[in-house]
Amino acid sequence: MEKYKLDEGYIYNDSYSEKEFYNAVIETIRNDSMAPSYIFDEMIISKVGRINVPLILTDGDSEIEYSRMLGFDKLETTTKTKTTTYSNGYQNKTQSTSTKTITDWQRDEGTLSGTAKSGYYEEKYKVYDEYITNHKMDRNNISVMPEDELIKHSLDQETVEYLKNDIMNKVYANNITYPGNHVKDEEYNGNTRLYNTSCTIVSLYSLAIKIRNKELLFVACTSGEIEIKLFGDYPADNSEEIFSFNREITKKRKEATKTQRTIVKITVPSSIALFILLLILGLSLNILALTIISIAILLLGIAITIKFVIDINKINKPYFTQIHEHNKKVFEDQKAHKEESYQNFIKKNHLEG
Repeated sequence: MEKYKLDEGYIYNDSYSEKEFYNAVIETIRNDSMAPSYIFDEMIISKVGRINVPLILTDGDSEIEYSRMLGFDKLETTTKTKTTTYSNGYQNKTQSTSTKTITDWQRDEGTLSGTAKSGYYEEKYKVYDEYITNHKMDRNNISVMPEDELIKHSLDQETVEYLKNDIMNKVYANNITYPGNHVKDEEYNGNTRLYNTSCTIVSLYSLAIKIRNKELLFVACTSGEIEIKLFGDYPADNSEEIFSFNREITKKRKEATKTQRTIVKITVPSSIALFILLLILGLSLNILALTIISIAILLLGIAITIKFVIDINKINKPYFTQIHEHNKKVFEDQKAHKEESYQNFIKKNHLEG
């Protein structure tokens, strides 16, 4: 397959070392509230790796021929006359008018031209898209790629065709207009030329961590500021103690409020049912006393419900406080353990905390 030579190539210089990246990852884990308290005790950590992404950038111009059908909507009014003949020979004529929209299709063809920019990198690097597409070339922090290295990144025909098609599509989209209401049978193609085609090596530091059943990957661009991005999710923290305590206290809380909750469950439907029954009887039999009694029963039911709901809340409060205080202490203990294990990890690995 034919190869296409690049005009120029660049390599970013590292703004910080592998050790600084490693330390930044450890500090990120330390400060991440989602990281479990046991992570520094159990994690298996790899060496710092490097991911080099060849990013192809190019300018291009395109001369495009296009054809299409443009549709213009217009209203068409139709008038119909109806003649009615009666037995005496008299005729009556009435008119009705209807309106509908019809589309007038017109062929349109022509040429257009323009310039655009394009970029390409391999599909396997798409997961790092945020770093690659948002990179900012710092002319003060790059080296020119040696000629023997540049040759290795020469473009194959498939990549060239992608860049040319992308340039053509952008030129067409940026310069075409759409008069009328509809378009169909739109076709275009053009002659595209690439120039100022370069290869910039965007380098990323990477660090893999295994923790329980999870694999985490920390990545940062080697140039510019250290901006750590995590690919993957932390495993959950040890929460069985919290769940167990919460279940136990919840069981006690429900037992303590069982009587009050039962009364509320009986009072609400009973008072509503009696209210409706007596109200209907009072109105249908025209007995005012029954109507008054129905309202009194409803008010009494509401009063009883409010009273026992207040009682339930008072009983619940100390149990909720127990749960809150217990959970708070567990979280504080986990945070303290995480910090202690972090400090031990720093000392063991002779890192700067």
